Amino acid sequence: MTELFYVLPNSLEPDDRLETALPEALKGRVLAPLVEAGMLCVEDLYECIANVGGNWYKAGVQGLDRDDAAVLVDWLRYNGQMIGEITARFYPSGKIPAELVPASSTTPEAALVPKTLDELELPSELSGEHGTNRTMQANALDASNDLQAIEMWLCARANNENTRAQYRKEAERFLLWCTMERGKALSSITAQDAAKYPRWLEALGRTEPGGWSRQWNVSQDRWIGPKNAPRLTARWRPFNGPLSAASRQSALTVIRLLFNFLMRTGYLRFNPFDQVSAKIHLLPGEGAPKAFADRSLTPKQWDCILNYLNGLPLTKANARLRVILSLGKGLGMRASEMVAAKAGWIVIRRIGDEDTRVIEIVGKGDKVRRLPVSDAMLESINTYFALRGEPDIDRCHPDVPLIANLGIGRQSSATRGISRSGLYHCLVTFFRAVAEVAQETSAADAAKLRAGTTHWLRHTFATTALKNMDINIVQNALGHASIGTTSRYLTPEEAQVAAALKKMDAL
Repeated sequence: MTELFYVLPNSLEPDDRLETALPEALKGRVLAPLVEAGMLCVEDLYECIANVGGNWYKAGVQGLDRDDAAVLVDWLRYNGQMIGEITARFYPSGKIPAELVPASSTTPEAALVPKTLDELELPSELSGEHGTNRTMQANALDASNDLQAIEMWLCARANNENTRAQYRKEAERFLLWCTMERGKALSSITAQDAAKYPRWLEALGRTEPGGWSRQWNVSQDRWIGPKNAPRLTARWRPFNGPLSAASRQSALTVIRLLFNFLMRTGYLRFNPFDQVSAKIHLLPGEGAPKAFADRSLTPKQWDCILNYLNGLPLTKANARLRVILSLGKGLGMRASEMVAAKAGWIVIRRIGDEDTRVIEIVGKGDKVRRLPVSDAMLESINTYFALRGEPDIDRCHPDVPLIANLGIGRQSSATRGISRSGLYHCLVTFFRAVAEVAQETSAADAAKLRAGTTHWLRHTFATTALKNMDINIVQNALGHASIGTTSRYLTPEEAQVAAALKKMDAL
């Protein structure tokens, strides 16, 4: 701790303004990023670090590097002890003072804490610098370790944010599995190791602790954590529960793509997954047909939703909720599309002989599809914009998010778009509230509503639309590349069987 930043022990008060409390030599580098992130006083800074942990400077703070983040924590530690305790978890990785490192932290068990790719720092024996599957020759990636190679793959093959998030998630999980569970670098994994990964994915979250510890090295609680925990917090884990068959298949497909890329670019000698079956093993019950229609809401359940929604007071949060429901159920938009939607997507276009108000949705693969915006939907959007302090849709800036963060807790967050986890939480909370009311008349409807998620709005749109439109029209509205995907919402055989059996006597 330099004398420059040492003022007087415990001299800081929670309400002290950062612009006056910070030392001049530090203020020029850090004040602007902190204020932009909504931190105005010393207590704001402490609460942010305490809530997020060592990677706080990456979580919504633009322009603050790791060294200055560590100096700020030092400053709080020496001068603001009355505000709260400063522990090792407040410091960025690699910046923890020796006197704060507990003796037990050097034990293998303590080291087995999963971290995101952004914060992962691997020792040389696990970094892949000397991986046994490395070509050890110049490669097209110019990568010297596995983390660099993964980042090159993401840059080369992840063409949009959704693909990048999916690829990063699977690469992150597998890299952690290699280093934590197998004790190897990713570039040292053999075909025998690769064959164990599908079995491990099957068992995760489905095995009692005793059985798990007999077969695997790292306990399940190191892998599984709460859903939607922020990535740069201590609560984050790579998984939030057992993976479905579809998720396991997707995981293995992505890892195969990663290894193929690393092999073709000369980083690796072989793909260990070439000797592993591409078809996953189905667990009991996973082979049963699951129609998309099973994850949609019936007209009766949707009436419950509308009745509850119409009874809510007009607030910014409730107006936002109405817009979300309109975009999801009324237009079949994906969650990723709602998160990305801007005011400029809603325009007037010439369709046929008329000028029509449409929303130009940028979907998967950056493909654009146009869908009409009804007067009622436009009114809901303009009402929501007015409550946000924005002009109506025709006069506001085209880059204004269609669905915004509520702006609670941070000064500038109200101008940001809603996050995917925020969208999920908003809808799931609403569905559960509706379920409590529905429970009074139908336990079955209440159970269905409690199970609802963001994507159920899109499923409900599809099943409703197919009752009134040709399947090709619904395919275009949903942005499906294949009509086969759209047809999965149709279950004529099951419907016919159910209708016929209802006419038969039980005995």
